[in-house]
Amino acid sequence: MTSAHGTGQEMPQETSPGTPREPGQGAPEGFLRVEGQTKFLETFLPVRNEVIHGFYRTSRSSRTSRTSRAPRTGKRKDLRAAVRLLGGGAKDTVPDLYRLYYNRLFSMIWLALDWGPYTAEIRQVADPQRRIHLSQVNSVDRCWQPAVESAPKDGRLIEVGTGLSDGWARIAHLLPQVEIVSLTIERDQAEIGRRIAERLGLSDRVTFRVGDLFDPATTRDLAGSADAVTAMGVVPHFPPPRKAEGMRAMAAMLKPGAPLQIFDAYRVRPFSRFMDRALISSLCWYPTRDELRDALEGAGLSLTRFDAYDAESCLPFADDTRGNDQLRREFGPVVARVFPRIVSRFMKGLLAPQDSVYLSAVRR
Repeated sequence: MTSAHGTGQEMPQETSPGTPREPGQGAPEGFLRVEGQTKFLETFLPVRNEVIHGFYRTSRSSRTSRTSRAPRTGKRKDLRAAVRLLGGGAKDTVPDLYRLYYNRLFSMIWLALDWGPYTAEIRQVADPQRRIHLSQVNSVDRCWQPAVESAPKDGRLIEVGTGLSDGWARIAHLLPQVEIVSLTIERDQAEIGRRIAERLGLSDRVTFRVGDLFDPATTRDLAGSADAVTAMGVVPHFPPPRKAEGMRAMAAMLKPGAPLQIFDAYRVRPFSRFMDRALISSLCWYPTRDELRDALEGAGLSLTRFDAYDAESCLPFADDTRGNDQLRREFGPVVARVFPRIVSRFMKGLLAPQDSVYLSAVRR
């Protein structure tokens, strides 16, 4: 154990970058192993991709019928998609543009907006898209590890931030008797999650809830009921003055002694002026390590795990520069080639001044 500077609070010893913790005794088969993660992806990915494609196709079709626009095919459709991404159409509202184009586009670049470290096993996988998917499922395994290894078989697990459903789906696969509640502020994420759960036969034990974590009504009935609460990529969306409040809201759902599990990033040096403005405009505020620690302290939480990785360990964005076939089919060759490179470059700039961390904490 090492002492956190300036607080006297004992900090868990950090692991060396790229050194994952081994699964504990009694861990489910395939947990934290490429073979098991690959088996999960073979079931999950086709379903997820079909659901997302059908969801946005239905949304676009209903919108097209309302505006009486005839469908377009071939190169004209590809060009139209590219133009809409750059500026939208005269009849596109901002929510329409975001939901029907950007959400759909991002869902095809990544399994989820996540930047998990590449393990030695994952680095040996030849296919870059498979490396990305494995890295992100491995991040789910790593983040949820305390719960997977210690939660009651019929316990309740709460996910804050549904994303594109890789988190709850992976945990439901590993723990076939637990109840999972997935919270999101995005109604599209919840509906996509419901459809995936139905296709996977999990609707009886996975539920989705749309609401604001800062609204007590969203989680009032969940207070003190969870054997673990997990948030991946969520904390930066809490405004700086409300980070401790967000932590408290998550911790309030825990049973005594149950872990809050987080995978996120924290600043180790300042962002560039451009990146700082870009993040503020997208309502993201990445804390420093001390600010992250202070938010946990302010929420009455004590750290039990703090596994940090530098930016060099997080490589998915290097692989994301390769346009994939599905992206090409949906948006055409121009977008498939250019957009991943733009986003990859931006995300590398975002991650360069940061370390990533898997942490766990319990209520004092």
